[in-house]
Amino acid sequence: MLIQKLKQFNPFISPWMIIGTSLILMGVVIIQAAINYHREEKYMAQLLEEKGAALIRSFEAGTRTGMMGLFGNEAHLQTLLEETASQKDIAYIFIVDSKGEILAHNTGQKVGTRLSDSRFKDNISALDIPQWRIVKKADHQSYFEVYKTFLPVLRNPKHTSGRGMMNRRKKKMSTGCTPGWMKNMPEDRILDPQNRPIIFIGMDIGPFEKARIEDIKNSAIMVSIMFLLGMAGMVSLFWAQNNARSHRLLQDTRAFASELVTSLPMGIVVVNEKALITYINAVACSFLKTDIQGARGKKANIFFPDSLLRLYETVKRGSPVLENEIILETKKNEAATVCVTITKIIGEQKNFIGFVFILKDLSDIKALKIEIQRKEKLAAVGTLAAGIAHEVRNPLSSIRGYATFFETLFDNDSENKKAANIMVGEVDRVNRVISELLEFARPANLKLEKTDIIKFINNSLRLIKYEAQTANVNILKIIDKNLPDIKIDHDRFTQILLNLYINAIQAMKNGGDLTIGVSTKEGRMIFDISDTGEGICPEDQANIFNPYFTTKKMGTGLGLAIVYKIIQSHDGTINMISTKAKGTTFMISIPITDNQEEQI
Repeated sequence: MLIQKLKQFNPFISPWMIIGTSLILMGVVIIQAAINYHREEKYMAQLLEEKGAALIRSFEAGTRTGMMGLFGNEAHLQTLLEETASQKDIAYIFIVDSKGEILAHNTGQKVGTRLSDSRFKDNISALDIPQWRIVKKADHQSYFEVYKTFLPVLRNPKHTSGRGMMNRRKKKMSTGCTPGWMKNMPEDRILDPQNRPIIFIGMDIGPFEKARIEDIKNSAIMVSIMFLLGMAGMVSLFWAQNNARSHRLLQDTRAFASELVTSLPMGIVVVNEKALITYINAVACSFLKTDIQGARGKKANIFFPDSLLRLYETVKRGSPVLENEIILETKKNEAATVCVTITKIIGEQKNFIGFVFILKDLSDIKALKIEIQRKEKLAAVGTLAAGIAHEVRNPLSSIRGYATFFETLFDNDSENKKAANIMVGEVDRVNRVISELLEFARPANLKLEKTDIIKFINNSLRLIKYEAQTANVNILKIIDKNLPDIKIDHDRFTQILLNLYINAIQAMKNGGDLTIGVSTKEGRMIFDISDTGEGICPEDQANIFNPYFTTKKMGTGLGLAIVYKIIQSHDGTINMISTKAKGTTFMISIPITDNQEEQI
């Protein structure tokens, strides 16, 4: 956690920085250990030196008291040496003269022998200030040795004069209370600084050495801990970096997947093993008539229609569901053709997680397919019309002429005259069909004019006013008062409206309401022509704009096809919504622009 927080402040922390920091800490510990080692060595030397000096002073005082007759004889000094050396940290005590002869020793057998130390003459000089050194004996042990000139003689002028002290010294020596080695020592030798005896006190430094070794071990342990901490820090940093990288990649992947799924123009629904909805996007909500918050965590069968539930049961039984088409009703109450694919979700451990439903709206594809088919049909009809119109009309003119001639040859009430009349009527009907066919096949020759659409609608409604009254149809207008002017071809657009008006009136056999609405939306003008008639069957709705498709006994099937073509010529669109027994609404959308040019 510490490394991760540090990386938040400084993303450039590297493993080498961790190692360098650890090495610096190790160096600091080593230096501190060395300083402690030398400080303890100094303290040890100071302590032992002070202790040795105190012992020397005590021996000098003891010797002086012996010389003054307070304790008696030479055995007192030997006893003092032996008792002092018997202490745990005192190894030896001895006194030598300037030639190295041992005058007194805690081990009595060594008195009178010579000191075997080869460095004695070179390194030892008679000093009044205690000195110390580290020596190694034959037993390979090290000792802290304090030495100093041995001064048992009182020289304090405040107490007595030098001559009086010498007289007392001689008197004491004559009484036998002075040590033997001092009885035989000349007075000038005792007082001569160059020839005074030297006292040595050796103290065992084993405990101090053990303490120093223990400190070294502790320092080594600290260095090892620092090294291990550095290695642990480096490993932790690698782990933290990998974890952070993996976490970042996971977050990026999740964000990408979420954005991708959200932006897909397909409905996505995820249902877990308990049939609960765990994920749903906005497109799927429009198909299931719900919202994201209201659907998550709920049972799928609450929102799934029967057609989708049947596919769900199929895939639960083990059968795959791939691109099955069903009809779903959207939130806008519009029927949409939806392609459904259902697959299982299997985890990395081969565990079953749930099902994913992919709902793809095929309405636009279906509409485009129908549009293409319609255009292909229109193109075929146009080619056919252009090829045969003139060839058919010429014979029809001859047939009609002969039928009219024969009609004049018979009596008015004769069957022949009636047959001739029928022949003339049928020829006229065929000629009318050919005229509509030519109208349909002829390229649009629009004469666009800037038009006040409100006046235009009112004029078009006057043309069907009496026909609507005869059929008991009420005309209702819902027209925006602030409509802009629009460029249209008056004759062709009047043909569109009249065709739709008449179809609406004919669909309301028992009367009803014909509603004309005009409004604007997103730069387009919208015309809604609605009736309350019998409506169009769902199976016929896809074919109403096809040539020669009609549900009327006397219809040619070209009226709506011509309407469709004229609207396309105006760069517009036409759609239809029809409910059986409730009525039909045609919606025309024309772009509003000041730059429309006449199309030739």
